[in-house]
Amino acid sequence: MTEPSNRAIRTRLRSVGVGFAAGALLVLVAGLLIRYQTRGVATSEDASSGSSYQGSRLDAKPAADFRLTDQRGMSVSLAHLRGKVVVLTLLDPDCTDICPLYAYQFRLAHQALGADAVKVAFVAFNANNKKTTVDDVMAATKKWAMEQVSEWYFLTGTPAALKAVWAAYGMHASGDPKPGKPDELQHSPTVFVIDQAGQRRWYLSTSFEGAPPLNTLLVNHVRALLEEEH
Repeated sequence: MTEPSNRAIRTRLRSVGVGFAAGALLVLVAGLLIRYQTRGVATSEDASSGSSYQGSRLDAKPAADFRLTDQRGMSVSLAHLRGKVVVLTLLDPDCTDICPLYAYQFRLAHQALGADAVKVAFVAFNANNKKTTVDDVMAATKKWAMEQVSEWYFLTGTPAALKAVWAAYGMHASGDPKPGKPDELQHSPTVFVIDQAGQRRWYLSTSFEGAPPLNTLLVNHVRALLEEEH
């Protein structure tokens, strides 16, 4: 299915934050999403309307490997997670709007997966190249109650290492200050679903009006990938 135009994307975007100006967030998310989608990520399926949105099906190609440090100080690579479905996003330890919402949606997805949750790794790259310590990502892990997720990895590294993985996945991070929040930096609201063989399968954004909740989309796609093993 043909990818929606930038104009169509703009008309379907809505605010996703709580307790801040809806109009400012609309501009932020629209700009970030359009910037991401112009970086050449190939898709073979997308939604023509927000109500039917299921994400963008990606050509099954190997996802870029990485090796970073998680919130426990342990080295983690994509190869280390082989055999699990990987849900990969980009979060800023200092973020107070989109990131806590994404973390909450991840927790809901983890709960809904039940016994299958151990087959799924929820992973986030650090989006802030000024808050790169293990203590920074651990503090955010606790603040967002992500310790409830058994396979949770909030990955950080040197600014150079983070920039390399952002580029490998077409992510925008540590950008300009957010409108109305000069102490927080813009980054793309990106979620990839990677299969057990390490291949990119889906790109998701729930910025569309009427789209299903992110946790619902994640559970549906994860279960479908787990079924492929049988």
